[in-house]
Amino acid sequence: MATSDFEASNQAYLKAGLTWLRACLEARRAPTPGEPEAKPAGLWPLSLGRKKQPDTLLLGAPLTSSHIESARTAFDEAASRQPAPALVELAARLGLSRFETDVLLLVAALEIDPGLPDLLAALLGTAASRAPSFALAMSLFEEPRWDALSPHRPLRALRMIEVHQAGAMSLLNAPLRIDERIGAYVKGLNYLDERLASLCSVVPAATMLPPSQQSAADALTQWLEQPLAGHLLQLTGADDSSKRDVAAAAASACGRVLLAIAADTLPGSAEDTEQLVQLWTREATLLPIALLVHGIDSERGLGEDGRASPDARRWRLLQRIGAPVLLACREALIGLEQSVVVAVEAPQAKEREALWHEALASDVQADAQAQPPQEAVQRLGAEFTLSASRIASLAAAARSIAKTDEHVAQTAWDVCVARTAGELNGLAQRIVPRATINDLQLPAQEKAQLERLISHARHRAAALDDYGFSERSSRGLGIAALFHGESGAGKTMAAEVVANGLSLALFRVDLSTLMSKYIGETSKNMRRTLDAAEAGGAVILFDEADAVFRKRTEAKDGLDSFANIDVDYLLTRMESFRGVALLATNMKHALDTAFMRRLRFVIGFPFPSAAERKAIWAGVFPRPECVGALDLNHLSRFVLTGGSIFNAALAAAHAAASESANVEMHHVLDAIRWELRKIERPVAESQLRDLATPMADRPEVVE
Repeated sequence: MATSDFEASNQAYLKAGLTWLRACLEARRAPTPGEPEAKPAGLWPLSLGRKKQPDTLLLGAPLTSSHIESARTAFDEAASRQPAPALVELAARLGLSRFETDVLLLVAALEIDPGLPDLLAALLGTAASRAPSFALAMSLFEEPRWDALSPHRPLRALRMIEVHQAGAMSLLNAPLRIDERIGAYVKGLNYLDERLASLCSVVPAATMLPPSQQSAADALTQWLEQPLAGHLLQLTGADDSSKRDVAAAAASACGRVLLAIAADTLPGSAEDTEQLVQLWTREATLLPIALLVHGIDSERGLGEDGRASPDARRWRLLQRIGAPVLLACREALIGLEQSVVVAVEAPQAKEREALWHEALASDVQADAQAQPPQEAVQRLGAEFTLSASRIASLAAAARSIAKTDEHVAQTAWDVCVARTAGELNGLAQRIVPRATINDLQLPAQEKAQLERLISHARHRAAALDDYGFSERSSRGLGIAALFHGESGAGKTMAAEVVANGLSLALFRVDLSTLMSKYIGETSKNMRRTLDAAEAGGAVILFDEADAVFRKRTEAKDGLDSFANIDVDYLLTRMESFRGVALLATNMKHALDTAFMRRLRFVIGFPFPSAAERKAIWAGVFPRPECVGALDLNHLSRFVLTGGSIFNAALAAAHAAASESANVEMHHVLDAIRWELRKIERPVAESQLRDLATPMADRPEVVE
């Protein structure tokens, strides 16, 4: 129906309603001096303790009951117009009685007719009374009903009117105002209440769902079309974005708009939660919407004593909303008997590959040369566990950045890797991986193991999906490796080599943010970190892993018990982790032995041999042109790790920079002297006296 037709119908209805309402009010207006009193006929006899009012119109013409009746007849005829006026539609949807509809018109009239407050003041005999009340409505309208004042009837239960009841004032005489949202609706404006709009965001429907998610969307569509009263629907799974996609697609299929609200923005008090339930019930009646609550902590539910926790009670309050409510949680919430559970998983690797291909090729020509490379698209689908909507948005960003069609797949890879930084922000420290396998000096066997780790990580999706391992098990499918050895032996550099070889970002977990003194927080932080890394685009490094993956101890008190619970959780979560996780420690013996079975690779980093130390010295200075003649054979005699060699080289560069000279042998040997003193490792002074500069000002070293 055209908008202009509705506007004409609504305007005619409001005009007729205001005419009838003014006639009713004028019939109750106090007489002016010298004006004769007259008894109106056919009106509700309650006079609020005032004199009977004359039947006069505002213009002074004689008013009879026939005028009021004819005005009411015109009003009723306007109510039958099509399309239905807003107030008529509102009354039908909310089940308002005729009296309640008239009350709503009375309080709405103050927002439409600017002269009405003055008429009310004249009617009630005081300029201070410029707002109607239930008492006035019951004196004006036919068929008054006391239950209209009830908090269970729509006027108050759905906050359609505001009752300003101050002090000892009775509810009957309290001034009434129409809710701003309802007033706008009566005028013909239908929009989401701003008190809810500030908390919600619209979830757009995904352009295409993969087959594995379409079945969940179909089941959800059936529930949204005929939701069971008092039932919530729980969308479970680890990928929040996929749950939003499925919910938005289902809502769109049944003509609804999905609005999402974060769980931590929901009100905490019972009173505010009650208001939210009332407003949302009202809005869901006036608009075709569905509510999705996301960010729910699924670890909370019923307490140990069997009572519902505060969060569980909050979800139960949402069951009172007479409209579809969806809860997006990792696992099904306990304590909610009346709920339906639908599991939603992220798209499978092959489905992600198809989504990437369609998204990246949608704006390029159809010839084969303009299509993104198949191998690059396969890697995108295999590495990044993304929903259909995330793939579409990231592909659009890549197309806008890529210089040519041939570079769009590589640009998409870079965009996805950059996205990971935001997901892990505050949980881990980003390290730019610069080292390659050629920069790392390791024995042949350990280097071969590292190359094997990179190869397994690169092709893990094909091995799991094409060879069917992902269908048989959901555990032990990730790449978890332990790097152990003395500090400075190259464990962090090896992590850079892995990330560089996979073209992924490297993040080192900040244990200060991971570990918490509060019970359960360490496990929660670990879950957030691994969830973010599992989506792809990052290699996660747990430096000093023995601080987190420590051995479980005999529980002597409550703290020991909860510490063991954290370790138990880590054991389970690491086994289900499908990304690339590296653990580095110089205390291998301190790790819980149960972790060893869950590690795919265990690579030791021994002290570098003389040949390896020589190779490290040969490549430690980035710019050889700034270095003089160095005796690498002599330098390799000092038993230092790669990290200590780097520290010594950097110190030598500082000394040379202070002299504006190249790095010479005496700079390096002097730096080695300080490095050895720092790590409390004695060395023969004769090894440090092969210098061309005087030694008078140099500290002695114990031989």
